[in-house]
Amino acid sequence: MNTDLRKLIAICLVFFLSHFSFLQAATPPNPVSLKEKVDLFGVGAKVKLRLADGEKLRGSIETITDETFSFNPGPGALQRQIAYDQVVDLELARRVYRTQDQPDPVEARRVVVALGVGKHVVVKTTTGKEFHGHIQAIEPDNFTLLPDRAVAPVQMAYGEVRHVEKNLSAGATLVLVILIVAVVAVVSTVIAKN
Repeated sequence: MNTDLRKLIAICLVFFLSHFSFLQAATPPNPVSLKEKVDLFGVGAKVKLRLADGEKLRGSIETITDETFSFNPGPGALQRQIAYDQVVDLELARRVYRTQDQPDPVEARRVVVALGVGKHVVVKTTTGKEFHGHIQAIEPDNFTLLPDRAVAPVQMAYGEVRHVEKNLSAGATLVLVILIVAVVAVVSTVIAKN
């Protein structure tokens, strides 16, 4: 195999690794309006948002009305009223919930809502159990998870959650490991030939 072909293969493998999203399970579209999203996150949620004029902001939601929400960019900054039609994108600032203390059901719920139905997650409970699986449903007081290699879903109350975050599925992890080994092998071969 000539050197140019090996370099091309290495570049292609690096490209696929950097665009790893193709390995993630397809998530059904979530047609939640911005107002619904703000309501789901609730007062006190720390969020990132991008306005229609391109401005990017980080801060917390202070109050919610039918037409606007109050946004606090942080200490020393003035609180702003932001109309829903001014916002292009709104996300939870952190999509990870972790605590060693008393669980905070509100924060756990915010993270589950931000991750969304269909996402593969890892969840650790107050009883010490750890689950890896896909979120199937999100309710006000609990969510339903279908653990990997299980037939029956598990319902979890937000108050039982000590840790929740996005997690790669076993299949995606296997493909990632194979791609990394292939890249290392090709790069090693290219370096050894030069």
